[in-house]
Amino acid sequence: MKKKVLSWSTAAMLSVFFIGFSFQQGTAKAESLEERMDTVKEKRSDVSKSLNESKKEIESLEAEQKKIDEEIKLLDEAVTKTSEKIRNKNDEIDETRQQIENLKKDIKKLDKRIEKRNEILKERARAMQTSGGSVDYIEVLLGSQDFSDLLNRVNAVSTISSADRDILEAHEEDKKVKKEKEDKVKEDLSSLETSLKELETLKAEQEKQAAEKDAFMAKLKESQQTAEDKSSKLENEDELLSEQEKAIEEQMKKQKEEVEKQASSAQPVKSTSTSGGETPPVASGTFTRPAAGPVTSEFGLRSLGDHKGIDIGKRGASVPIVAAADGQVFRSYYSSTYGNAIFITHNVNGKVYTTVYAHMESRNVSGNETVKKGQVIGYMGNTGRSYGAHLHFEMHEGPWNLEKTNAVDPRKYINF
Repeated sequence: MKKKVLSWSTAAMLSVFFIGFSFQQGTAKAESLEERMDTVKEKRSDVSKSLNESKKEIESLEAEQKKIDEEIKLLDEAVTKTSEKIRNKNDEIDETRQQIENLKKDIKKLDKRIEKRNEILKERARAMQTSGGSVDYIEVLLGSQDFSDLLNRVNAVSTISSADRDILEAHEEDKKVKKEKEDKVKEDLSSLETSLKELETLKAEQEKQAAEKDAFMAKLKESQQTAEDKSSKLENEDELLSEQEKAIEEQMKKQKEEVEKQASSAQPVKSTSTSGGETPPVASGTFTRPAAGPVTSEFGLRSLGDHKGIDIGKRGASVPIVAAADGQVFRSYYSSTYGNAIFITHNVNGKVYTTVYAHMESRNVSGNETVKKGQVIGYMGNTGRSYGAHLHFEMHEGPWNLEKTNAVDPRKYINF
């Protein structure tokens, strides 16, 4: 994508020709401009097609987004159901644990009762062993004071025997209940272990569902960002080509007027700052110094990276910045990096040059304006990514591009 953007930018950066050549030279330049206009229109047509394709791609992504939204919705529902299962399983586990605790308490109570009965039964066994293991009914009969007392004694002996039976029966019943409760504890513990494993499975499933959702969200975000970036670059490229088309039309119009007038080269326009700033003297060569003041940072590698221009700094208010040569402004705008910036194309003996003026406090010219060498185009400032008031000045042998592959040291053409 970037290579396409660069190639379109290269085709788009078209030149403004130097005024004042012969009729034949002017005609040749006019033809060259027409050829360049055809190239720009052709490239713009390509960009338009790519832009339409990009819009279709975005529409397709929007349709895909709806599908992904549905999948995310289903995943959310699945996560909700899994969360509900986890809550229910936790409740089930808590209930089972409580049942186990209650059973253990019941078993302790049974153990105490069984132990107590064991003591009673031991006492009864010792008593029966002492008496020979049977009841002396003669003693009961002779020991009775009267018939009523006899009946009471016989009934008491019968009751004692019945109580022994009841104790034994209750003892056996408690043992049976204890075993049942112990078996139930084992069963509940096994169920608890199974529930805990199921809980771990549910949690793993929930994590998997959440990961799938995150993957869908990331895919959607990446696709949207890619499509938006592509569309944004194409729209920016189309805007740039449109600006260049207007600039060429304006230049063709001016060249036609110059050819018809058979005028000689116009004298450079010298401007002075009305607010007291010093305008740099206009050099006699093709290019002139863009601002007064010392060079504060040279072209090339430095601690902050590869510097593709020269920085000029000068103290004082309203320091003028002038066009380095005759040319056509093809962009005058505010950039987050360049701040207030102006881009000018120049055509010198059929060769295209581009100059860039950045971090300006203000701009005096707009896009598509024709400027003269030495004409004030703005004032030095500290806008954009800048540290201290200065002019960042770039020269490119050819059109400007994002990688600045055409950038050269301005000292090659200008005496600083």
